[in-house]
Amino acid sequence: MSDPELRIGLFGRGRLAAAIVEAAQSAGTPLAWQVGRDEVPGGPADVAIDASVAGAVEAHLDWALATGTDLVIGTTGWSMPGLGARVGGRIGVLSASNFSLAVALMARLATVLGRFAALDPARDPYLFEHHHRLKADAPSGTAKTLAAALLAGCPRKTEWTLGPAEPHQLSVGVLRAGAEFGTHTVGLDAPAEVVELTHRARSRAPFAEGALGAARWLRGRKGCFTMDDLAREVLDPLFNFGGTP
Repeated sequence: MSDPELRIGLFGRGRLAAAIVEAAQSAGTPLAWQVGRDEVPGGPADVAIDASVAGAVEAHLDWALATGTDLVIGTTGWSMPGLGARVGGRIGVLSASNFSLAVALMARLATVLGRFAALDPARDPYLFEHHHRLKADAPSGTAKTLAAALLAGCPRKTEWTLGPAEPHQLSVGVLRAGAEFGTHTVGLDAPAEVVELTHRARSRAPFAEGALGAARWLRGRKGCFTMDDLAREVLDPLFNFGGTP
C-alpha cells in the first residue's frame, strides 16, 4: 500500500536495508533518507527504520527520542532493559526479529502445536532453523520467537536448548551454511506420527515489505510495540471458527 505522504528514513546499508529500498520504490513510498554507520540523517522523517547493526540501536533510539521520530527496529542481537520506561509516551517504537506476517501466523500456529503436544507426553515438540553462513546470531531472533510460542503452549517444556534436551527442554537445531535466506520448522514427534510446519523465505522481500507495513502502522502511536501487536489486528480474526467467514 502506497502512502506518499509518509516520510520514512532508513538506518543501514546492508542486505535487509537494500531490500527495504527496493520495496519502498515498488510501493511508491520513496525513502526520505538512508544513512550508514556514523552518518547523520539528512532531514526529518515521520518514522525511521533501523536495519543496521545491534551496536547502533541505542544511538538511533537516542536520535529518535531527541527528534520525536517513531522508530521501527529490525536489527537483531540487541537488548535494552527498561526500554518501555525510556520511551514512555514520547514516541512509538516497534521492534521485531522478523517482519513477515506469515512468520507471525506461524508463531500462532506454533502455540497451537505446543498445546496439542501438551495433551500427550509422548508428543515431543522441536524447532529447527537454517540461515546463510554469514548470519551472526544463532539461533536467530525468529527461532527464539517461535521457541517462545511453542513453550507458551506446552507447559512441561520450560526452556529451550541447542542440541540434546532434557525432558523439560525444547530441542532447537541450528544450521549456518550456504546462502539460505531463512528456513524455520516447528514440529512434534510422536511414536506413530510427525507433524511439521515450515516457513521458507525465498528472498528478503517479505521482511522488507513487512518493515514498511510496520512503519505505516506505527505512525502516530506512542509506546513500545512488537510485530505481534500489528499482527493481532490482521491475523487473530482468522482463528474465529465460530462465526461467518
